[in-house]
Amino acid sequence: MKTTAHTLRPRAASVASIACILALLTGCQSGSSTHAELAPEPDAPAFTSAEFGVAASPRVTKLKEVRKGGGREHVGKPYKVRGTWYYPKEDADYVKSGTASWYGANFHGRLTANGEVYDMYHLSAAHPTFPLPSYARVTNQKNGHSVLVRVNDRGPFSHNRIVDVSSRAADLLDFKNDGTASVKVEYVGRAPVDGDDTAMLMASYRPGASAPGQDGLASGVMVASAERPSDDMLVAAAFASSGTVAPGSASVPGVRSMDAIAAATSARANRPAQGLAMPVAPGSVLPAFAPAPTPRSGVLSYAKADVRSNAFGALAALAAGGDVIELGVLDDAVLSRVQSVAAAHGQVTREDVPAEFGGGVSLTLKLTPGQDADATLQALWASGAEDAFVVKE
Repeated sequence: MKTTAHTLRPRAASVASIACILALLTGCQSGSSTHAELAPEPDAPAFTSAEFGVAASPRVTKLKEVRKGGGREHVGKPYKVRGTWYYPKEDADYVKSGTASWYGANFHGRLTANGEVYDMYHLSAAHPTFPLPSYARVTNQKNGHSVLVRVNDRGPFSHNRIVDVSSRAADLLDFKNDGTASVKVEYVGRAPVDGDDTAMLMASYRPGASAPGQDGLASGVMVASAERPSDDMLVAAAFASSGTVAPGSASVPGVRSMDAIAAATSARANRPAQGLAMPVAPGSVLPAFAPAPTPRSGVLSYAKADVRSNAFGALAALAAGGDVIELGVLDDAVLSRVQSVAAAHGQVTREDVPAEFGGGVSLTLKLTPGQDADATLQALWASGAEDAFVVKE
């Protein structure tokens, strides 16, 4: 095919748009905390060794600011939690409505299922089947607020919830005070393993109709269109800023290549600029535009009155060192080694997997009180249990 200026225009417009987004995001990291500032104490009731007989398991870090990324790409095999089988996979067309909750200081600084460190101030989430890490758009169906989140953990596994988001994401979606919300979850695509995508995620915020004029885009750059960047463009910018290339749609289902993004956005790129430009002083930080939540009457990070009793029990077990680690379905080549490592840290339950679920053996580990869940998780990964993760409510 003959290459002309006309055929190159969509890709050029796409690259220019990504460059614009990168310029918009550069230097927009919040300066609200220092590296040495400590995170808040867990927001559930204090658990004492006198009451429970053991001390709480430690965090990876107690600092408020934790490292971003640094985990691993992971999908995983089918696994079973509390009698339900889950099938991790990439589903580019995934759209589902259901209940969401949030988790905060109780898990801040602890390892996620793909080896990142949970940050209650980051826009992240736990999902039972999405690839890790990946991006999803979560929309509060009550108020219309919507934001991209980085999915880097497994869960939730109780009360039929479909996603749990971080404390900061619950702020932006404005359901933190309620504890839970009716949401729509849409899979967007894979996320880069390394790099800090905080600014991009903040820029993805879309206020509901009841909050006109709010926008997650930081000011400082003239934006020549009234339209916000698409999720595809934001994700492409995240890969570009991390120094990696987004996987193409041919190799990873559900992730669009640069050419596909260019084709999808060419009509918009070729239209005359419209709307008001948004000039702001360079170097400004992203605004804290979410509604300020009122003090919570509840005692747990995520629980409403009707679920506090079960959640309290789960968190009591957590703080007492009684974590449960799901090891998933294991190959014969690693089964003996993994089982030996797991047995050194607690009680191992073995289950033969039915043929309709692929056969094999699935292991679950109930940690001995006082064991460090994160250190155990790393030991299990090293022994060959690549799908192991701490089960969170």
